[in-house]
Amino acid sequence: MQKFPKVSRQALTDRFVRALTAPDGRIEIGDARCRGLSIRCTPAGIKTWTFAYKLNGRMRRITLGEYPELGLSDAREQADERRRQRNGGNDPRAVQDAERATQTRAVLTFGELCDRYIAHVKAGGKISWKTDEGYLKRPKAKFGKRPAISVTKRELMDYFEEIARTSKSSANRTQSTVRTMWGWAAERDHIPMNFLAGLKKVGGKETEKDRVLTVDELQVLLVALGDSEVEATEIVRLALKGVLLTAQRPGEVAGMMVSELHDLDGPTPHWIIPRLRTKNKKTEHTVPLSPAAVDLIRQALELSGKYAKGLNDKPVFASRFEKVTTLARHSLSRAIRRTLDDERYKDAFAKFTPHDLRRTAATLAQSLRIPRDYVKALLNHKDDDVTSIYDALAHVR
Repeated sequence: MQKFPKVSRQALTDRFVRALTAPDGRIEIGDARCRGLSIRCTPAGIKTWTFAYKLNGRMRRITLGEYPELGLSDAREQADERRRQRNGGNDPRAVQDAERATQTRAVLTFGELCDRYIAHVKAGGKISWKTDEGYLKRPKAKFGKRPAISVTKRELMDYFEEIARTSKSSANRTQSTVRTMWGWAAERDHIPMNFLAGLKKVGGKETEKDRVLTVDELQVLLVALGDSEVEATEIVRLALKGVLLTAQRPGEVAGMMVSELHDLDGPTPHWIIPRLRTKNKKTEHTVPLSPAAVDLIRQALELSGKYAKGLNDKPVFASRFEKVTTLARHSLSRAIRRTLDDERYKDAFAKFTPHDLRRTAATLAQSLRIPRDYVKALLNHKDDDVTSIYDALAHVR
């Protein structure tokens, strides 16, 4: 039970409060002219107004503000208002908390809300927090400086539709990320409600992707990845080759850790992707490693060593940026875009993404007459229909 110190009382004046000191310890003096109002003074000279009241037989206290920012007359007005709330059956502390929450909502910007959400999912161990951060980048640039509660449903939907004109999938991913963030913010009372819940995706149903690089395109890509003039770090080049050699998802390859690798020097080298790093989050996934994949991993570890010093568990493809361990998924996408924009190579390719390299690897495996069940297991697919999308032998020439 909270204990309240014995409070001396007198009719407070501005002059008295201004001169009040407490060199021998904190003192508290009640205002004889305003029931429940007191001023506390610490040895450091900090003076704080409080209001004490009784509710349901229990004494409670709230802080009104500090002197001199809150003067005597204003403190009395606030105390009178809190007393009226108590007399009306409301708890002044609950009312004060609600008022402060409203003030916080009013000043919390969209950009700050994005930062808080990313910090939350990152601290919660979400593997794809970097992907969320990427999809929030554009709406953050558009609405970032505005109070979050001022951004309307119509504005957000118009913005998603604008993105959909150039990329349906990007619009859907952005909408999904903002909707999840909006729900998180509503649960914490940063915004009144999640008005994006249940809305159809503005991009509509996306066409299933079946892009597979041809053998000619693969040959040019390997040349480009060995070209020092292409704007990409050596570790990113190795990670892209790693997607081709393992047929795993780009994010899973980029996040590979030394602790996940087994028997690299033995007869059965393999990579076990932890359950939480897989797409379905249900079971861990074992990937056999070819001699070429093992050799690539050793090259990556040699390069990553200088970026991951002092870590107990080292990333295979380490980021060169401080405080970031594994390579970011979007670094692979950026390298592909730069390759496609390079004047020397852009005419040799149709547009493709890092994920298309995984589909290409699976398709090449099936072209070697490897049974579909084996390829399905390699891809960690649970559905035959999904694996069939990767069965695109006609695209490989």
